[in-house]
Amino acid sequence: MNLATNLKYLRKKNGKTQDALSSELNIGRTTLANYEAGVSEPNMETLCAIAKFFSISLDDLLSKNLEVDALIIKAADGSTNFISPKANKAGKYTGMPQVITVDQRGNDNIIYVPVKARAGYLLGYGDAEFMEQLPTFRLPGLSNATYRMFEVEGPSMAPNVLHGDRLIGEWVEDLNDIRDNRVYIIVHSGGVAVKRVVNRLKERGKLYLKSDTIAHRHEYPTLEIDPADINEVWYGRLKISSDFTEPAEVYHRLADLEMDMMEMKKKIGG
Repeated sequence: MNLATNLKYLRKKNGKTQDALSSELNIGRTTLANYEAGVSEPNMETLCAIAKFFSISLDDLLSKNLEVDALIIKAADGSTNFISPKANKAGKYTGMPQVITVDQRGNDNIIYVPVKARAGYLLGYGDAEFMEQLPTFRLPGLSNATYRMFEVEGPSMAPNVLHGDRLIGEWVEDLNDIRDNRVYIIVHSGGVAVKRVVNRLKERGKLYLKSDTIAHRHEYPTLEIDPADINEVWYGRLKISSDFTEPAEVYHRLADLEMDMMEMKKKIGG
């Protein structure tokens, strides 16, 4: 029976301390600690309460090793990478990423995918050993969802998203939720694309990926993507940029006009 290891795993995965979980289950903390240590076992009523609390079947709680089934890999920094049991099936988009990273309290980290790791990411987005090599971090205000950060390459989305910018995307559970003309990161069989998307899944069974650039429009035509070729979709939530582009020409002219007006006022006043 795997109750002891499963109970400890589920508690940590959900970010619960023994005090917090024992309080929510209405049992003593020492009693819970004994369950996790395998010193004692709960009665049927408590077992059912535990299974209900974690939304799993009683059979899975007792007979399966949930940690092994989830393909847990613990990183050196104490974080935990795991492949979701809802792993991708060929040609079918699933409701969560294949690999996510959580901290010691069970909160999702943000995995950063730099440009130099893109080629590996296309092959390794479902490989926990590869994913655990990528940097992870957390940001305040980004919670209750799974996020990933991608480094932008090329001028296709200029001037709104520039080469070298970092774009943080929120996982899209259902392709039908994609909204027209919003910026998404699409991980597909042809690469990692940061594009503005037009959703025509219901009408044509396709997504269309558009670039914002005007100067390089001929280099970046609209792409037609079949859902079967899509591995991941992330909705652009936050842009991190080191670019401080100078104002457009109209602002220069306004600034010059303001300076001229100030000079004129000084001369008149003088």
